[in-house]
Amino acid sequence: MMRTFRVASLAALLLSTGACADFLTSSNEASADSQALTAAFSTVPVGFANNSSSYSGESDGVTSLWLPGRHARGFGREGLMGGGLGDAFAGAMSAGRGFGHHGPFGGRFGGGRTCDGAFDASTGWFVCAPAVRNGVTATQQVQYKAAAGAVQAAFDTATTNSVQVQSSAAGTVSYVKDSTHGPSWGGRKGPPHIGRLIGDSNTVLTANTTVSHRSDRLVTGLATGSTRRTVAGTSAGDESTTGTTSAGTFTARRVAADTTRGVVIPIADGKPTYPVEGTVIRVMNASFTVTGASPVTASRREVITYDGSSTATIVITINGDTKTCTMALPKGRPVCP
Repeated sequence: MMRTFRVASLAALLLSTGACADFLTSSNEASADSQALTAAFSTVPVGFANNSSSYSGESDGVTSLWLPGRHARGFGREGLMGGGLGDAFAGAMSAGRGFGHHGPFGGRFGGGRTCDGAFDASTGWFVCAPAVRNGVTATQQVQYKAAAGAVQAAFDTATTNSVQVQSSAAGTVSYVKDSTHGPSWGGRKGPPHIGRLIGDSNTVLTANTTVSHRSDRLVTGLATGSTRRTVAGTSAGDESTTGTTSAGTFTARRVAADTTRGVVIPIADGKPTYPVEGTVIRVMNASFTVTGASPVTASRREVITYDGSSTATIVITINGDTKTCTMALPKGRPVCP
């Protein structure tokens, strides 16, 4: 039966997260199913990496079925969900000597993905050409403004002070188990795995994953002479999968979101700096249902607060169990009491 999970192997995965391992593996021990579902938090939903968010996990546009791709296996280096915390939020990015407009949330896409497109004078937005990969279409538009608020037709390294990026990703990816050549998505081989959901012993035979994601990020303080950069934004995504396994049919859903509120990063030429103000709220929920059985669910929430010191506070809630942890900046790992 699909609800029989390999909890031992999942525990091994979670133990690799480091300092918070005891908290993560002991949370909600009464529900083995919920513990197994926490594997859904080790990567981002399919196509979510096309948007602007605090998650550093990658997905290559194919059905993950909660299995990370080549560059996103397990929890991130900081022991946080979604592949970990993005470099710009952890102080792991330098502005570059002589290139103050680069670095954390810098450049003409505010730290988001790059694209080709053209300025639309009627709307005041730079509109990127849609990118389609394995059934997922990613769109993006960007608006540039000078310090006085005037809209600009293109990014200027000296005068552009703010960049607003709005992104979306939507589509459906089909998965078909190829017994001869291994797992295949859309007619090509997928990431190296054995066609199973993490924590489960049954082989996935077919699956269709539908995604709908969006994000909106505003970065200010990019003009020459600026000494601090301020970031605010939201992202939300929904990944729903239906399919069949060697044990029967199933449905799986993963919802991810994050909110960046007033994150401020000092900018020093050629030096990496970390946020000194603001809050990042990261949330994921996962559910899994086998036909004829009750659904199982799991949730995780991470609230990261910067207070001007070299230590960020992280409040982590897993299935209702909350602990307050700390993380050294830059590039530290959570330490939970």
